[in-house]
Amino acid sequence: MKECSPPHEPLLIERSQRGKCAYSIPDLDVPSVPIPKAWQTSPSTNLPEISEPEVVRHFTRLSSWNYCIDTNFYPLGSCTMKY
Repeated sequence: MKECSPPHEPLLIERSQRGKCAYSIPDLDVPSVPIPKAWQTSPSTNLPEISEPEVVRHFTRLSSWNYCIDTNFYPLGSCTMKY
């Protein structure tokens, strides 16, 4: 029996390119306050550098692999099985 597996989708860390950013923070309109040392994290968090549209496309592609009633035929008896 052939096993059905989704196509390969690279991880966000694999798609990462230095300098890309998925957010933009507006300029402060209040005085800045330093963060206490106990609350600070190390500078190397190893998060992917990827643009916002790429993040949205990635998760949209992943969600399309889920079986959903909006895009696929749903068999008879579904009203009694409650998914």
